[in-house]
Amino acid sequence: MKFNNPRHALRWAYETTNTPIIKISSVNAMRGPDSAGGLAEGELTAYDRHAQAALILGLCERALPALHMAYVRVQFGREAGGFDMLTRHLAANSGTGVHSRRGIEQIIRAYCGEKIGLREIRKSMSCGTLKAAALRNGGYDVLDLIHAQAMDILDREMHNRGLLRTQDALETA
Repeated sequence: MKFNNPRHALRWAYETTNTPIIKISSVNAMRGPDSAGGLAEGELTAYDRHAQAALILGLCERALPALHMAYVRVQFGREAGGFDMLTRHLAANSGTGVHSRRGIEQIIRAYCGEKIGLREIRKSMSCGTLKAAALRNGGYDVLDLIHAQAMDILDREMHNRGLLRTQDALETA
C-alpha cells in the first residue's frame, strides 16, 4: 500500500493496529450459508494490513530518535508512554519557574487536539493569563519543531523504501 505522506501512513498504521483482525460480525457471517470469503484483486487481507502497519511502526522505531518517537506515540497513537519524555523536554525548554507537570501535559494534549482551554492551563500553572498564553505558545513552537523534524526523517525513510506515492502519482489522482 502506498501513502501520500508520513502523516497519512502513521494515522493509517495506528488505526489499523487498534482494530481487531477478526470481528465478531465477520465470524458470524462465516457461519452463514453464503460466506464466499473471496477478496478483490490487489486487496490486502486483515493480516496483511496489520503486518504492513507493524512494518511502518517498526520503521519509525528504527529511524526516529527517542524524543521524536515519543511525539509520534502521543500525537498519532494517543499513547501515554510518550508524555514523560515530552514533558521533560518542554519543561527544559520553558525556562525556570515552570514546574507544573500537569500544566505541561495539558499543553501537549491541547496541541494534539484535545479541548483544553487557556483557563485550565493557567490554573494548573498557577500563573496569569498572559504567562499561560506565552508558555502554551512556546510549547506549541517546540512541538511544531519536533513534528517537522520527525516528518522530514520519516519522509526520507519511507520514500527510500517505496512506501510513499511519487509526486506524479499525486498530481494525477
